[in-house]
Amino acid sequence: MTNLNATIDAYAALKTQIGQLELQKKALEAALADLAPGAYESDHYRLAISESDREAPDAELKAEIAEVVEAYRARLSRQYLTAHTVTTTVRAHRVSLPTGKNLAA
Repeated sequence: MTNLNATIDAYAALKTQIGQLELQKKALEAALADLAPGAYESDHYRLAISESDREAPDAELKAEIAEVVEAYRARLSRQYLTAHTVTTTVRAHRVSLPTGKNLAA
């Protein structure tokens, strides 16, 4: 097994870099926001901007759908729900400072 401390530190550093890159990406996307859809080229890359419409229910319809789903589920037996429920394992990695440490200190 590898050195756990080094692995944790490397993972946390990478997560920090990803966060910083996401912020940079958002800033660059904001700088490109005024460009009309189309294709643009630099010396090294080509940027294609497209727009599409996506439909989604508004808040009122979402609430109505939730009520219908809740009423439907309430009519189902516990046995039916159990028989048709799939369990999946979800693994999460969260990075924070060690207990007792303060970044500002």
